[in-house]
Amino acid sequence: MTNQTITPYILVGVDGSPAALRAVTWAGYEANKRGLPLVLATVADIGGSEYGPYVGVANARFTRMEASSRDALAAAEQRVAKHFPSVSTSAVEKSGAPAAELIELSRNAFMTVVGASGVGEFSSILLGTVALALVTDGHSPVAVIRGEEETGLVPRSGPVVLGVDGTRSSESAIAWAFDEASRRETTLTAVHAWTSYPSGFAQAAAITRGIDYNAEMQEHRELLAERLAGWQEKYPDVTVRRVMVPGAAADTLLDHAADAQLVVVGSRGHGDITGVMFGSVSRMLIHHAPCPVLIARNHTTG
Repeated sequence: MTNQTITPYILVGVDGSPAALRAVTWAGYEANKRGLPLVLATVADIGGSEYGPYVGVANARFTRMEASSRDALAAAEQRVAKHFPSVSTSAVEKSGAPAAELIELSRNAFMTVVGASGVGEFSSILLGTVALALVTDGHSPVAVIRGEEETGLVPRSGPVVLGVDGTRSSESAIAWAFDEASRRETTLTAVHAWTSYPSGFAQAAAITRGIDYNAEMQEHRELLAERLAGWQEKYPDVTVRRVMVPGAAADTLLDHAADAQLVVVGSRGHGDITGVMFGSVSRMLIHHAPCPVLIARNHTTG
């Protein structure tokens, strides 16, 4: 393991926790399939502990964090070597604001991968504001790895679930989802959901608003077909199941994620989340999906 990064690479945030090691395993699988190296990164959030009257305490804490970083990186490297021996790895140790450091490291990354929870002084690297900051301001797609806490397993079976909204910003998500389904040799479930109403009330809501429900359904059916046009021809090995639900996007995607190995949704780019990834939907998926979630942008297959 060296201290030099390689471009392009898959970036993984590690802290020695089971969640981070699951992220390393998932990222190793991606790297192995795509012939890309891994960059394993720890970011110690010292949070101003270098200041104040208790310099000795702060120095001791920093020394402890450095040792934890080395241990976390060693454990991550061992995990990659065990499961993906042909994948090249490099290590980066940073201290500072986790979001800012990972965003900068993502500049040349093919993908950034973080776990769904963390431990100790590195926990903020893995979930919450940092994950959302990577989604909005990062320079690469972001995968938040969720799995079964009891077994430590990340799903390797089931379909890839794709969230398709009504904007062209979902094009990157579509590209990623087809590519992932093809590489994993599995099916793709393309989900298009709309309105904030539960699906069982959508027809009544449309009538109340004076909208022709059947015409609305046909409009969304055509929109989904338009978004998927050409992709099935490009990936003839991928079987696509189309799902249209006049209901809430977050609830619908979570329902279909129950037996999935990956959920893919899109973002428009820096600071601008649109469609199925807007607001509460992104938070619901990142915090509650039973499988990894990939927030896509600027797809180039590796």
